[in-house]
Amino acid sequence: MKNTKKLASLLIVGLMAAGMLSGCGNGSDTSTTESGTEASGKNLTEVKWVSPAALASLDFVWMYVADEMGYFADEGLKVNIIENTDGSDARFLAAGSADFAASSPAVALSTVDAGATNIKAIVNNVSSNIFGIAYANKSDVKDWKDLEGKKIAITGEALISIYNPILAAAGVDTSKVEYVVLGNARYEALELGAADAMGTWISEYDMCEGMGYTDWTFLSGNDVLPQIANSLWVNTDFAEKNPDTVKGFARAITKAMYFCYKNPEAAADIALNRYPEIECTWEGAVGAVNGNVSGMLGMTDEALQATLDAHSIGVYDMEMVKKTIANLLAGGSIKQELDAETYYTNEYVDTTWDYADVDADAAAYTCASKVYTEVNAA
Repeated sequence: MKNTKKLASLLIVGLMAAGMLSGCGNGSDTSTTESGTEASGKNLTEVKWVSPAALASLDFVWMYVADEMGYFADEGLKVNIIENTDGSDARFLAAGSADFAASSPAVALSTVDAGATNIKAIVNNVSSNIFGIAYANKSDVKDWKDLEGKKIAITGEALISIYNPILAAAGVDTSKVEYVVLGNARYEALELGAADAMGTWISEYDMCEGMGYTDWTFLSGNDVLPQIANSLWVNTDFAEKNPDTVKGFARAITKAMYFCYKNPEAAADIALNRYPEIECTWEGAVGAVNGNVSGMLGMTDEALQATLDAHSIGVYDMEMVKKTIANLLAGGSIKQELDAETYYTNEYVDTTWDYADVDADAAAYTCASKVYTEVNAA
């Protein structure tokens, strides 16, 4: 069982351009830093993980939990992070510049479509379509079709490829939608009526509710275009040589996913301690983690409980994978049919680890971040 301040194994070793999925972040570039906790004396195998977006956010809280709670170290791993925010994370992985990535299906499979066939998804990290559209209840938007002729604020142009297929599936004529790139200024634009709607994702929407934006409604993309989202991907050349390392990495991630469910406040605290520059209320941070949990384990209570009961955290429903690939093909994100079993696998996911140890870790954690302390000192 782990203590709350276990050895750190994450080292940020690279930085690329400012990016998009920076929910609960400060909207600025992060500089190269090293985790402040000490490494243990045992020999650790170093591996590299490339992010698809800015690190100073709650979007990758499961990575920070896996590190802080010692789950990587338990597997004998030290994880070096390469921050990547320009959409080239899957290409980075395929080139062998990283061993693991957290790419979306569109990004990863379009890379495969372009000829980089040496990557494979190994953990169903975000099992639902987490993206959608938020609108203010005071606006005249009430449903999907009302978005035609409206102005939708988004973080960056790259996300149009995510929102357009969702809108099309909902029966919206996307040629009648105006996208406006506003980054995190989207919140104020929607609240003040400068935008009619906002492209967002479930963890960010839950974060916004925690920050006081409570008079909004979320139209879930999963309702009209159910599919999986980001996965843990591996470079297959690396996996063939290091199968046990890959299994250990996957096991650490699935434990961290479960930890986020068991104690979302602890998970939020871990991220806020690691990145104190994150500008977010305590309620917003916890909301973001709860949104992450929905995406990881199930969008409904029933779906989440079914995942837990089956001990199937991180396991792919291959029929949903096939549907996702078909959606990408129909939407033009990929140009050729791709075989689901070739690029997605459950062979590295361990479904036998004991929940009890992580239960104990989650119960024992004591929050200590500045944000948490300021809220609870009142």
